[in-house]
Amino acid sequence: MKKVLVFYKSKTGFTERYARWIAEEVGADVLPIEKVNLETIDSYEILVFGGPLFASRVSALDKVQKWMEKRPKKTWVIFATGATPSDDGFVKSIERINFPPGVQKPARFYYFLSGINFEKMGWFNRTLIKLFARMSQKNVKTDSGTAPVPPRDLRSVDLCDPIYIEPLLKYLRIKR
Repeated sequence: MKKVLVFYKSKTGFTERYARWIAEEVGADVLPIEKVNLETIDSYEILVFGGPLFASRVSALDKVQKWMEKRPKKTWVIFATGATPSDDGFVKSIERINFPPGVQKPARFYYFLSGINFEKMGWFNRTLIKLFARMSQKNVKTDSGTAPVPPRDLRSVDLCDPIYIEPLLKYLRIKR
């Protein structure tokens, strides 16, 4: 049986939750990315990395891609988490943005619906999301011809569900 490491970058806890669910299901070790280095990577055959999406980019992926280049014979699986409901077109566009031509691609890429946690977000990220919400509301037309009033207080939402990890788990069970 091949040794699996699930590691993650998580700002608000959603990605960490998915990483822990995956590790528990396949009997893998789990670590935050801050505790991972090349020596750690060398101890595993299958590496699963998860990070939240921000502006269509997977957080900390640049660091992981450097490791992927240095250890191309390892089996790399990447997952991203975010609050945008997905379809095949969305997932393919995220994959194209994060793995353009010339960049080593993982064996598999997955996207899991997670949520937004304003309480754990930093001031800058909260402000950007509120600004984006206000801008998108201004472009909405109503029957009366006036734009709706943008929300003053956006709410946190948790959309995590272990059902989303099933395709990744199936892949890992086959690879082990």
